[in-house]
Amino acid sequence: MSKGFNTLIVDDEPEMCWVLENMLMREGHKTVSITSGKEALKMCDENSFELAFLDAKLPDVDGIELAKLIKQKNENIKIIIISGYYYQDAETIQKGLAEGCFSGFVGKPFKLDEIRLAVKCALTFHGMSP
Repeated sequence: MSKGFNTLIVDDEPEMCWVLENMLMREGHKTVSITSGKEALKMCDENSFELAFLDAKLPDVDGIELAKLIKQKNENIKIIIISGYYYQDAETIQKGLAEGCFSGFVGKPFKLDEIRLAVKCALTFHGMSP
């Protein structure tokens, strides 16, 4: 089995956190689920994460801005944006990917294989072994 990564999941929908958490735990990752941006920033101050899934639209902070704030705290973290609001080809998403603010994007609703592929691509592209 591959090495599990410390993974942060941030989504205001508890059901979405549950799905991602359970899927990633089965893949060997250690996960923490948070439902707000403020909680996520606090958690990033207290823990070292290698991977994060961030909802693009949270009630207390924009997920794209949250990605930037988290990257300021930990430049090595690999962030994957998940969204039912944006599409892969949206200018905001393409800009964030090009600038390295986040390493991947998955649209909602998603299939579990899309999450697996996003993790593999984000970690492999950045020299980590998924």
